Amino acid sequence: MKNTVQQVDVNSLQQFGNLIITDNKMVVVAISDSAQSFTDVAIQQLLGLPLTDFLQHLWADHQKFLATVQALIAKKIPSQVFSKKIKKQYYYFKLNLNKGFVYIEWEEQHRKHISVSRMNELGFLFDEIYVNNWNFLCKALQKILKFERVFVLQIQETGQSSVIAECLKADKPSFCGKEFAQSFFPAELTPYYNSLAYRYIPNLDKLDQKLYNLDPSIHLLCSQLAVPPELHEIYLRSIGVKAALFFPLYLEGNFWGLVVAQHPKAKKIDLQQRKLCTFIIQSAMNKFENLFKQGLIDENQQLLEAESILKHSLANNRTVNCALVQNMDLLTSMVKADGFGIYNQGDVFFHGNVPHIDLFYDIVDYLKIVSNKSLFKDYNFKLNHGSHFNEALPFAGLLYYTLGVEKDYYLIWFRKEHNSKIVQLDLDKQKDGSQIRTWEQPIYDSALPWDDSDLRFITMLQQTIKESIVIKSAEKQMVTDELQLLNNELEMFTFSLSHDLKNPLSILKMGLQFLKSVGHTLSHEKKDDWFQNLSGSVTNIEDIIDNIVLISQSKTTAMAKAPIPMSYTIKKIYQEATLLHNSTSCKSEFGRLLPLWGEKSALYQVFLNIINNAVKYSSQNLEQKVCIHSSMDEQQVCYSIQDNGIGIPEENLPQIFDIFIRANNSHTFQGTGVGLSLVKRVMDRLGGTIEIQSTEGSGTTVNLFFPISAPFPNSML
Repeated sequence: MKNTVQQVDVNSLQQFGNLIITDNKMVVVAISDSAQSFTDVAIQQLLGLPLTDFLQHLWADHQKFLATVQALIAKKIPSQVFSKKIKKQYYYFKLNLNKGFVYIEWEEQHRKHISVSRMNELGFLFDEIYVNNWNFLCKALQKILKFERVFVLQIQETGQSSVIAECLKADKPSFCGKEFAQSFFPAELTPYYNSLAYRYIPNLDKLDQKLYNLDPSIHLLCSQLAVPPELHEIYLRSIGVKAALFFPLYLEGNFWGLVVAQHPKAKKIDLQQRKLCTFIIQSAMNKFENLFKQGLIDENQQLLEAESILKHSLANNRTVNCALVQNMDLLTSMVKADGFGIYNQGDVFFHGNVPHIDLFYDIVDYLKIVSNKSLFKDYNFKLNHGSHFNEALPFAGLLYYTLGVEKDYYLIWFRKEHNSKIVQLDLDKQKDGSQIRTWEQPIYDSALPWDDSDLRFITMLQQTIKESIVIKSAEKQMVTDELQLLNNELEMFTFSLSHDLKNPLSILKMGLQFLKSVGHTLSHEKKDDWFQNLSGSVTNIEDIIDNIVLISQSKTTAMAKAPIPMSYTIKKIYQEATLLHNSTSCKSEFGRLLPLWGEKSALYQVFLNIINNAVKYSSQNLEQKVCIHSSMDEQQVCYSIQDNGIGIPEENLPQIFDIFIRANNSHTFQGTGVGLSLVKRVMDRLGGTIEIQSTEGSGTTVNLFFPISAPFPNSML
């Protein structure tokens, strides 16, 4: 042991008690200034001596006390609190073992017991009707402590805190309902409050007791004499508080908040009263936790019911997307959102209060750039990201979950703005002392925070979708195995591949050539756009192959159908066709593009062939124009694709759907005579029909009729 004395900060301990710290050999390694009054020996001389040398100044017979310390070091007994007389005064002694050091604290006893009448006054706290009323708790504590203000402060996940209950004795401004910024309770201050059952400050003007020690590793937070954090000390002084008590609250083992008692004058509270308050608060928190768990049980039941609905829907629909679209109201309500949108490879579905479609596309493009996470949440999205958009966002909070790694499928929830005021704090440290400034700041562009219950639902949704995908993949593999044995349409399979793969392969080839030649000059964002387009072409190729395999399975089996939005797909096919046939000056006219009941890749093939023909065979017209629109009645949806191209001779119209048959005037255009034959086959499988009206030299109109299997979800219309 070194004989040099080290002195910690002057304001290291409060003055209301005494402290001695020994090592595991019961040698004194630290002693407070106030202990001087119990002995004639100088404090510096007591450091490094056996504890018994100090105890003999307190009691002639100190062996029982020494034995208690030895039992504590041997971990035969837990921490101890007891009353013991020194001369004519009773003191409370607290013995605690922490990291090999024994902390011996003692303070004066002010009263011997709590009266029976006082206990009767508090009996209502244990009545079942008050189990979840924090205001009654504040009222009870005020009866015991006689403090001016008692309130409950809840620490939120965001770091902000709010006063949820209060009992105020004097005619002063209430804290109840106020929200405090994270600067009031930074994370580094939490250990001070949650390291003991309570924190006690009888007089903020008496925090300057010295502690002398031989070991700088001594941890003072396990002592009740530890001074409060500087930030809170200055703040308490600024609002006229001299005495305070803090009781930590824990929910499921996590620090949840504080019960705080404040008084404008110095005030000593007997240890028994503090212990009683601790017991009352712990009892109230236990009851609250039981109710909270009951709430979780109710929430879990809702989750199970939602999971059952989603699993049933996923099992009875061909695609995950169709199942989610059919349950958009459930997906919105379970996350307590105001609006919900689905982005699926450009197709969009809406429910509730959501941005308009162009802004929605901008939001998705922005999310692809700023976040690589599969799950993202920000209740301050408008505040933090609104400046990146050309118009004001009609929402404040955003939560998304993306499926897969291609960033082409987003589930996005929106929350409206929740205006509030938050108390801000600013600490200004100066040479002549620190000053603190507080003010109420209005908060705009923020929503209610996304909480644990929202994330629990998203986690369940993720797992449910993954299980569904695994099941469908297994089913698809079984079908593929059967198709390998039953492939009796090899001829159509071969010609379809050679015909329908030309467009996406050409787009893919052009894109790769472009990137090879000028890719080094493109920005990172532009390169990402090109790679997304190329990835889309690869996906289209895969879908065409899968669909042709499905078609080759049987000539009569109907396809499984789902409601499919068509606007994005049709416009994308048109843009690629104009690029492929060098028809960038072609004028387009799009009417209402209604959704269809069908299979996505099959519908893609139908419109790929028809739109590609419309652009190709009108490309020689100097005023080239393609018009696409749709209409609907109770039985079917009709799509009309009209061009002003070369048209089809009347004598060729009866054979136009025969394989390898081409019109007499089409030989200057590249083609195989397979496309319309394939379209006719796919339409038959979908239960639809195709009609062609054409005049040679004037143009062609193709009408596609798709039956309506069931009402479309409102979000598609």
